[in-house]
Amino acid sequence: MRKKIDPVVDEAIETLNMKDGPTRRRLLEGAALFSATAAASALIAACSSSSSSSAAPSSMAKEAAGNFPTMPKWKFTFVNHATDNSFFTPTQYGFQDAAALLGIETPAWTGALSTQPMMPTMLSAFNAAVTAGSPGIATTVVSATSFVAPINSALSAGIPVVTYNANGSTSNPTNGLAYVGQELYVSGQAVGARLASLMTKGDTAVGFIAQPGSLNIQPRIDGATQALEAAGMKVLFGNKGVDTGASATQEAQVLPAFLQSHGSQIQGAFAVDGGDTALLGTSLEKYNLVGKVHAGGFDLEP
Repeated sequence: MRKKIDPVVDEAIETLNMKDGPTRRRLLEGAALFSATAAASALIAACSSSSSSSAAPSSMAKEAAGNFPTMPKWKFTFVNHATDNSFFTPTQYGFQDAAALLGIETPAWTGALSTQPMMPTMLSAFNAAVTAGSPGIATTVVSATSFVAPINSALSAGIPVVTYNANGSTSNPTNGLAYVGQELYVSGQAVGARLASLMTKGDTAVGFIAQPGSLNIQPRIDGATQALEAAGMKVLFGNKGVDTGASATQEAQVLPAFLQSHGSQIQGAFAVDGGDTALLGTSLEKYNLVGKVHAGGFDLEP
């Protein structure tokens, strides 16, 4: 693995006034990056926080990002299904860094709060961005069909649309131009297979899900359930799982209560979202289930 990083990485970090520069340097070093273009791409995707990030002068951003031409002052729009969820804080840092590197406006962050009706609020925000003539939209497609017409409308208006985190259903991916994210069903299968390898055939497992049916997490529980059952395990409630609710307050009540009352009946547990995954670990410890119930999950948070 190469250890030498192009000096443009340090220059970009200093230009952006990143207080956690050493952390980002380690991320870049671990990725064995050695070109300006790769450095810019990695900085765009970096997930560590930056409490202070000032926009770079266009000439410096242009040099740091790999000699891009001078760009229009585009202000893209991100439409998210859980704008107040801490899992997406790094997403916001990422597009802030990208905007500073490229010398464009910081994108708008809009969509639904966890306490709002998800689809109506998201679609309203998406359509508003189209009406306002946003130069580009990024969104999480958490419904199999609801985004088809809005995305077509945006594309017809000449507005490019890319998706991230969720891309519709496995059998019916969305009509966006590109997707940035993992294959959710397959990743769920990997978790289920790993959990099954720690259990004994015939054991019982249970899954926890914050928003059943939401296509950023439902395919994960589908895949995990399939893999567990294929390995001879029983899965309580199947791929419906335990519905813990979208709000952090509700999750913090439902998941621990379930483990307190059902912990002696299960040998495996998994969560498919960050809030439930964090609660799963602390709750297993609280109810003396560590070592008795094998567990894992997705979307680790601080």
